[in-house]
Amino acid sequence: MNVAYVGSCYSEEFLKHVLNDVAPSLRFYRINSVSLMDEKPFELGDISELRADTQRHLSYENRRNFRDQMRQSKPDLLVVDFIRDIRCALLTDGEAYLSFPYELIAEEYRRKTPYLERLEIIPFATPEYVRLHRQALDRFCAFLNEELPDTQVLILNFMPTWDYRGRLRTTREFRSDFMAWSARAPMQDLMGRYCVSLLNAGKLLSYDGPLWSDDLAKYGPASVHYAPACWRLMAQRFQINSLAFSLAEPPSAAELGGRLRASFDAFGEEGEASGAHWRGMERSGADVLTDLMPALLHEMEYRHGMNRRPNVVDAYQAFYWLLGRGPESMETLLAHSAESSLQSLRRRLLRSEEFQARMRSWMEDEAGPQ
Repeated sequence: MNVAYVGSCYSEEFLKHVLNDVAPSLRFYRINSVSLMDEKPFELGDISELRADTQRHLSYENRRNFRDQMRQSKPDLLVVDFIRDIRCALLTDGEAYLSFPYELIAEEYRRKTPYLERLEIIPFATPEYVRLHRQALDRFCAFLNEELPDTQVLILNFMPTWDYRGRLRTTREFRSDFMAWSARAPMQDLMGRYCVSLLNAGKLLSYDGPLWSDDLAKYGPASVHYAPACWRLMAQRFQINSLAFSLAEPPSAAELGGRLRASFDAFGEEGEASGAHWRGMERSGADVLTDLMPALLHEMEYRHGMNRRPNVVDAYQAFYWLLGRGPESMETLLAHSAESSLQSLRRRLLRSEEFQARMRSWMEDEAGPQ
């Protein structure tokens, strides 16, 4: 089988473990979708002062050859993940776009070196960021539908895990990493669903089995770096029954209420969880957002207050937590993220007929038969 991938370590590990170590004919590694579909060359300027690996990646990404290589290769299967899209900001020279390199975040950006002074940074989750991504995904799906109609597209939608079974990181470090990825993950889900709605031959895969990280994870322990044993479990399920990979349905009103009550009980006044509560728990899919709601709300209120303006991540999570689903469209997401404050966003959804109906249903379930 001729396989290509667009993505990051998710896709790389999926090909290795789940698709029996298949060698990709093409790979587009760590490239944001906006940059991937941009055919304009980026004015890199003098990058000689940057790290050698940063120089290589910027030059590699600036080749702008995605369409040509895909036409020549005509893969049977294209594996896609959007980790790069939800990890970093965008760089623009005013005309073209590149992914903001991890290395610049760690070094040059913090030092405010002259290299970045002439460039604009478009932060993750801003309305401009979402607008650019929607346009890029439209072009991405149209290209595949029109020019590669026989290519099957598999979009990976795996979620972060808070179960860490190693010794290299502290519980607090891993917990912070998990919370950061849980705030980003809804955008990955929305992008995947959006693409599947446009593609003629696309499928969105989520793994509903146990997930954890340990010190043997290929790129080091992190909430999105799974243990090798997890990938072996995925491979077994994929080979035996492909239905094991499916999107989790939003929880019912009664189920959501039960989870939230249990979560509130588990968190103390400071929004912290006991070590016993965090260790040994296996979470994936919808559990990530519903069970973590109290901690994320606490962080949001403590750090910023409810009077700050929401972004698209806030809007998506508000939909998921309060209505048990994501927004029905990009337009809806942007409209709700344009509210004047988090308080206003919350009030708008709490007063919606859909939320009121969920609450009535939950209360009826709690009351039981009369």
